Amino acid sequence: MKNGSEHIHRLYNLNLSHRGIAICLLIVQILRIPIGALLRSPMCCLVTLIFIFTELSVIIKAPAEFCSSLHTLILDGKWQNLIMSHFCHLNEWHIYHNLTGFIRHAVWVEVLVGWRSALVVFLHLMVRSQILHLFINHLLYILTEDEAYSKDCFIGISGLVFAINVLSNLSVKGTWEFQLTNGRIFRIPKAAIAWGDLFLIQFPVPTSSLVGHLAGVFAGLSYQSTFFKRYGPIQQDMEIRESD
Repeated sequence: MKNGSEHIHRLYNLNLSHRGIAICLLIVQILRIPIGALLRSPMCCLVTLIFIFTELSVIIKAPAEFCSSLHTLILDGKWQNLIMSHFCHLNEWHIYHNLTGFIRHAVWVEVLVGWRSALVVFLHLMVRSQILHLFINHLLYILTEDEAYSKDCFIGISGLVFAINVLSNLSVKGTWEFQLTNGRIFRIPKAAIAWGDLFLIQFPVPTSSLVGHLAGVFAGLSYQSTFFKRYGPIQQDMEIRESD
C-alpha cells in the first residue's frame, strides 16, 4: 500500500484537465430524477448545490489538508478534521462520483421521512462511517504494521453515500429471472444485483478508498434495523409516495 501523502497527491491531480465536464455530467444526473422528488427533497438539493458552488468557486484551496486519518487526528492533533473532512472533496470528479450516488438515493430518503428526520439519519450515518473508517484502519495497521493504514484519509461523503446505498439496496424486493440453456430458471434477488454498485466504483476509480467505502457499507448495515423499524423501506417511486 502506498504512502498516504502520495496517495492524496495522486487523488488530487486525478482528471484535473477539462474542468467543468464532471459538474455538467452531475447536473445531467440530477435532471434524471423526477421533478416531483426533487421538489419534495429541498435539503438534498441544497446540499448538492452547496457542494457544486464550493467546487466552482474554489473556496477550499487545499482540501487534502482537511482529511481525517489516524495520523492527522492523533499525531497532528487536527481534531477539527473530523467535521471538516465531510465538507471537502479533492476535485470535481470526486464530487461527481459522490454526489451522483447521494442525489440518486438520498432524495428518496427525504421524500420518505421528511427533511428533519433525513438530516438526523444522514448525521447518524456520517458519524458511524467515520468511526468505522478509523477503526478498520487501526485494526489493519495493528495486523499488518503498515503505516499507510494510519495515513489512509477520510475526505468527502462517500461513507454516507455507501451507507444510504445499502439502505436502498436492502429495500429492493423481487428477483431477476434468467432462462438457462437447460430450460431452468435462475433467479437472483434484485437487492443482490444492486450490491454490485457498491464495488464497481473501484474499477473506473481505482484510487478511491476501499476502506472508506467498506466503512460506509458497515455503517448502513449497522443502522438498517433502526431505520426500517422507524421509517420502513425506501421506495424510489413517486406514485407510491404520492398516494401516502
